[in-house]
Amino acid sequence: MRPTLLFALLLGVFMGALDNAILAPAIAAISADFGITPDRLTLAFSIYAVIYAVAVPILGRLADLWGYKTIFGLSMALFAGGSALSALSGSLEALVGARVVQALGAGGLFPVAQAVVGAVLPERERGRVLGQILGVYALGNVIGPNLGGFIVEHFSWHWVFWINVPIGALGVLLLARETLPRPAIRERIDWIGGGLVALTFSSLVLGIQGLDRIDEVGFASAGIGGRFALALVGGALLYLWERRHPEPILDLDLALSPRFLPIWFVSTLVGYALLGGLVFAPLYAQVAFLFDAFRAGAILNALAVALVFSSAAGGALIHRAGARRLVIVGMGLTALGLGAMTYLGGALAGLLLGLFLVGLGIGLVQPPISHLALALAPSGKKGQIAGLVSLTRSLGVAAGITLSGVLLARRTRELAALAPGGFSTPMDMRGSLADAPAFVQAMLKHTLAPGILDGWRLAFLAALAGLVAAFWIRRD
Repeated sequence: MRPTLLFALLLGVFMGALDNAILAPAIAAISADFGITPDRLTLAFSIYAVIYAVAVPILGRLADLWGYKTIFGLSMALFAGGSALSALSGSLEALVGARVVQALGAGGLFPVAQAVVGAVLPERERGRVLGQILGVYALGNVIGPNLGGFIVEHFSWHWVFWINVPIGALGVLLLARETLPRPAIRERIDWIGGGLVALTFSSLVLGIQGLDRIDEVGFASAGIGGRFALALVGGALLYLWERRHPEPILDLDLALSPRFLPIWFVSTLVGYALLGGLVFAPLYAQVAFLFDAFRAGAILNALAVALVFSSAAGGALIHRAGARRLVIVGMGLTALGLGAMTYLGGALAGLLLGLFLVGLGIGLVQPPISHLALALAPSGKKGQIAGLVSLTRSLGVAAGITLSGVLLARRTRELAALAPGGFSTPMDMRGSLADAPAFVQAMLKHTLAPGILDGWRLAFLAALAGLVAAFWIRRD
């Protein structure tokens, strides 16, 4: 693979990963600028997740049909263009529209980059490059929050979007000079299948997001159970349609074959384990160890260092240790780390050890999972399969964030009943709790901290399930 092609792929993946993490510190500034509450701004994030889930499988298949260069270049251009529109937004409605454009582009960045690796490199060389791609993806997620905080503090929130524009432009220019394999015959596009894919996965993501209100409206409500039911109906129709279509946009006979199923299970569960363990770790440090916000965020460096290192190492070790063996070891380390966070997290050393092990484990799992999927994908369907790897991981991530939030919200309501004058959300906590009265510290430690531990316990069980599924993967 030419260095310029690899650099173009890395730029696209880095841009998409950075956007996942850089926006969180800007939420308060954007909300204030638009004159809305932060909870209303979540619409711009939820719509992004829905469109992304729809775009990933469709763009993965279109890359197989129209060429990887075309779709990856279009994805970078859409993402950079959507970023510019986001930076120029003056209202929530404009930002939501811009985020739709961004999400359409994001859907083709990570999966198509992996598909390019599968298409242009022999199997023995793929692991090293996949490790580099996943390492850069991890790096973007790691530096995003700190970079976002710096930008918001010293410039304005608009620059968390503008930063993507030169990255995307450079990536498109580099890619334009490259030659990539093109399909010999352009097949007809399965538009009905694409519509059913959109119905199924948008309903599924909306159902997962709706779980954060399960204690208020119940699972049987239209906003939760109705969405999952719609996803099931859409999935059934998709299966029936695609089995009969000569050129399906999603080859379900291939995707649901026994050799692929354990890969999807592990990919979903590793996404759940990562975000289920990560999302409230800084809040736990604030509550349990009375850290200020900066020191609490810094504890994630233990996970970040391990994740970046092991992602690169995991790719390089695939042909020495075997992809299946690396997945098993990685899921074992992830489960061990979440177990340490859950049961030893009362001590700072135990929490840091757990975060380090989680980062080490996740990094060892992701490159071999992508490698195994691409190795099993027949020629002409690598984009589709790479898209499914990304989609299953993102569904696990969405579930991890949502269910951990549900468990924490239950404890927050307990705190609201105890606190004089009420207490709305953990976001009410600013600065260091070390200066708070002792009774406030005690209330927080005995309500919010157990809620976070509940989420980690569930993530630990997900990692154990992923470990079991890893043994189901066929040998290399």
